[in-house]
Amino acid sequence: MGNRDGAGASSARIAEVQRLATALAARVRYAQLVQRPVYEEQINALVGAARLLDEEKVPWPPMVEEVLMELAKSLDGSGATEDAEAAAPAGEGS
Repeated sequence: MGNRDGAGASSARIAEVQRLATALAARVRYAQLVQRPVYEEQINALVGAARLLDEEKVPWPPMVEEVLMELAKSLDGSGATEDAEAAAPAGEGS
């Protein structure tokens, strides 16, 4: 009977992850709307929360999904991401 005494505790923790991820997604969305920077730490935290929810087979809150999808689209178009750097060898000839 430690920190994991059953599904109730796990459900409460998952609900807290969902709540915090939604609050962070709302902050990121606001930053985007007022053209303020979105920090790497914020993106990493959202991605981490999304991965945790995936591992627990829990759907992402709608705001989290919307913000992550928009971030992914903007990062794909910017070329200033780790993903773009990873794809660089394929486009080295340009």
